[in-house]
Amino acid sequence: MNKILRTSALLSFFVAASLAGPASGARFDGCNVKPASSLVVNVKDRGAKGDGKSDDTQSIQKAIDEVAGSGGTVYVPNGTYIVQAHGKNRLVLGSKMTLRLADRAVLKAMPTAAKYYSVLRIPRAKDVTVIGGTLQGDRKEHKGRSGEWGMGIIIGPESERITIAGVTSRHMWGDGFYLAGGEDIALCSVVAEHNRRQGLSIIMGNRILVTNSTFRDTRGTAPSAGIDLEPNKPHQRISNVRIENSKFIDNAGGGIMISGKKAEVAHVEILHNLFEGPRPILVENAPRVRSTSICENRYVRKEEAGNQLILR
Repeated sequence: MNKILRTSALLSFFVAASLAGPASGARFDGCNVKPASSLVVNVKDRGAKGDGKSDDTQSIQKAIDEVAGSGGTVYVPNGTYIVQAHGKNRLVLGSKMTLRLADRAVLKAMPTAAKYYSVLRIPRAKDVTVIGGTLQGDRKEHKGRSGEWGMGIIIGPESERITIAGVTSRHMWGDGFYLAGGEDIALCSVVAEHNRRQGLSIIMGNRILVTNSTFRDTRGTAPSAGIDLEPNKPHQRISNVRIENSKFIDNAGGGIMISGKKAEVAHVEILHNLFEGPRPILVENAPRVRSTSICENRYVRKEEAGNQLILR
């Protein structure tokens, strides 16, 4: 294997990520972000039921609005919380806050026919952390047939210092996670499973870390990749990305896709990952993604004849 040649920009990212302190007073070091305030608001104290039947959107948003800007935490106890995922009433996180879900807490999208939806949005926000729990889409109950943009979490545009840690996003009509634009974005120990279009789409961003995560069983509409780094418009540049120590399992469109056809994708490291299933990595129209920065990955595939496992 080739030795990894880190660019100075990537080195700057990881040094800065471990040392920088945002204006809120919270410490941003990628996967380890501590709330800047001791304030904790339990969504059940604001009227949320978590019974799998009631519409809890307004109660949860009330708690979010109360905590946003304070550096405190919104806490979601165990239970299934039905939330609106389409329209103006869907959940939106503000700056300087943490949303913490208990291990068995589920935010479940109310079934819709909409082409576009999101269980959570983090637009134009800074210093936001989402920890734990499960986001569940309406893929099995979706009322329409068109569109492919039902997302678990949409980050951006113009968001900074966002950490998603220990969150599972599954059964989305579109993508488990969607990065529309931001800087210093970390996805740590997340799981994207059984989503229809992508596990994670990165459309625009700078200084992005994906670590210790799993992207699996993405299928239903193209590209169906574990992670797709692909700008949609000429101004949407992607740079300084590190994807490490993660698993890509049985994604119909492959593990990681990188396409710079519409805008530049540069300085991407892909290290120490495991790929099982179809094509592990595809890079197109991205000359600034160097092969020397893609190394020490493992690829397991099944031979059609004899179902033999091949490890590369």
